[in-house]
Amino acid sequence: MSTREGQERRIVTRGRARLAPLALAGWAFALAGCAAALVGCASAPPPPRPAAPAPLPTLAAAERERPYLLEPTAGYPQDFDSALAADLASGHRALLERGDVDAARRAAEAVLAARPGAPPAQVLAGQADLVAGDYPAVIARLLPVGDAQPTYTASQLTLGRAAELAGDIPLAYAAYRAVAARSPRAFERTGEIHPRAIEIVGNRLGEALARGRIPEAEKQLELLREWAAAEVATQEAARKVAVAKGDARAELAAVQALVRRRPDDRELAERQVDLEFAVGDPTTGLQLIQNLADRNPRDAALAEKLAAAKFRWRISLLPPGVQAVAARPELNRAELAVLLYWLIPEVRYAKPAAGRIATDVLDHPQREEIVRVVNLGLLDVDSTLHRFSPGAAARRGTAVAALTRLLGRSGQRVECLAGTASAGPRTACQAAARCALVASEEDCLPGAPLAGADAVEMIRRTLELLGSA
Repeated sequence: MSTREGQERRIVTRGRARLAPLALAGWAFALAGCAAALVGCASAPPPPRPAAPAPLPTLAAAERERPYLLEPTAGYPQDFDSALAADLASGHRALLERGDVDAARRAAEAVLAARPGAPPAQVLAGQADLVAGDYPAVIARLLPVGDAQPTYTASQLTLGRAAELAGDIPLAYAAYRAVAARSPRAFERTGEIHPRAIEIVGNRLGEALARGRIPEAEKQLELLREWAAAEVATQEAARKVAVAKGDARAELAAVQALVRRRPDDRELAERQVDLEFAVGDPTTGLQLIQNLADRNPRDAALAEKLAAAKFRWRISLLPPGVQAVAARPELNRAELAVLLYWLIPEVRYAKPAAGRIATDVLDHPQREEIVRVVNLGLLDVDSTLHRFSPGAAARRGTAVAALTRLLGRSGQRVECLAGTASAGPRTACQAAARCALVASEEDCLPGAPLAGADAVEMIRRTLELLGSA
């Protein structure tokens, strides 16, 4: 009989010896009950046997985990008392050679009594818990040790194994990865569980974003960047977080990285074009959309995007103040006048015949632009107070009316304006829809605020009708 078989048989025999008195007592109690009742006892089922005790830790468990059970001082980055280290080594041997969890725990407790909180003693206690199958206890004990000494090999191997068996793959990966350069076993496990760890962290990031927990998503993104900076999953996660935060620059960086990995992804390429014009390099954006259009010469949607990109590129050559106005989420009346003046040559170089005066723009920084569009009759001045109200919000209907007036006074035959007898809001919206300045009459929304990007697009379409785009 082998040593291992003999030990396991002794454990079983001792367990049966302890159970025998309990079983006899149970039967005696049952017979006494029968004598007292005298009825129904003959047909009563026998009392249930006591539940078997939980299996004790065995040498098999210690042997299975041996690769993760280094000597408690292995890799400890500080000096440690040699006598105490010898006591820990003795308990460690008892754990490995006999599966003796109690002996290991006693050794750890004795050292902790002499040196409270000693990390090597915590490691031995954690190793005993690992063999005993108490994985949460290992994690609770060794996680602080790993945080304080991340390259402590014995601690991280035990922690990583417990986390892996408990199903916390990211924690296991982090522990193994911390000592992968020092431990062949940690290096091996790091490579094997890497894909699963990245997948789980990515899922956690997605769940955090779905619940609106952006700080939590950012923590998961930090892990992905540390563990897999060059992988597509990390760049996709970075883009999701950037979109959730409304950070266009961060989204552009992520999209640029993704385009390099997926150059044939049209959706990504078109998104990069938009972001380059918004917060990046407009010349790069124009080159990208030109390349897409060249590869798809019959794609009308790309042709339209190319035309818009060329116009946006022209805007990038204008003074910074004009570019800033074009990017505003909401324009006021003075800013609308700035865009009409700078983006439409027919406005900038025209010689107005009228000489209307707006008393509230005499000292305004955009006085020249305002006066020009007012005297061309594109924007109105209050006829009673002679006020332009430059700080008032610009409305979509104001822009539509100004552009349809410009088309009507251009001297060119613009077919889509046929039948337009007045410049009222409804009539202007109808004309704008026919001329494709807006997608439809319902999209005109004359009372809605006017964004710079919307104004720029309507102006571009107007210039196409005038042949000036």
